[in-house]
Amino acid sequence: MKGGPIALKPIMSRILRLADALNRDDRQSLRLNIAIPVTLGLILNGLGLWLARNDPLDAAPWFAPPGWVSAIVWLCLLALLGAARWTLNSYTIIGVLMARTAVTLLLVACLVWPLYTLAAVNLSIQMIANGLTLLMAVAAILIVRQRSVEAASLIMPTIVWLAFTTLIAATALTQA
Repeated sequence: MKGGPIALKPIMSRILRLADALNRDDRQSLRLNIAIPVTLGLILNGLGLWLARNDPLDAAPWFAPPGWVSAIVWLCLLALLGAARWTLNSYTIIGVLMARTAVTLLLVACLVWPLYTLAAVNLSIQMIANGLTLLMAVAAILIVRQRSVEAASLIMPTIVWLAFTTLIAATALTQA
């Protein structure tokens, strides 16, 4: 196989430089920690809204916001999660890597949220995925709070929103 591992070297070098830039305690890192999740959130929420464009709204309870409102809320929450991740960069205490990893994993789970809810094929899948993401957010806040109360407070709105969306999914499931 010609050029196998050598061809991956420039890609890995870029990934390592991005990881280094994300894990610094400066303004550029703050911008990156917020801009990357928000940009990916725009793309994935747009995709989720496009995939759900022909779905009937019969199963949605009366208090469920429209998909575009959910997308705006998620963009704000992703910015808060990015800020929470950046806040952990100023700490050098033991366990901060685990806290930053917990926030990163929560960010990834929240980024794919529109794909399993806005374009949900099955309400049971939406309910289970919402519950698992909510549990992941609670676990992240418990891990992060040991390192930084400020970063943990930036995660709290995500828990509130996930609890609300889980209530919407549960109500829709009982009405279906």
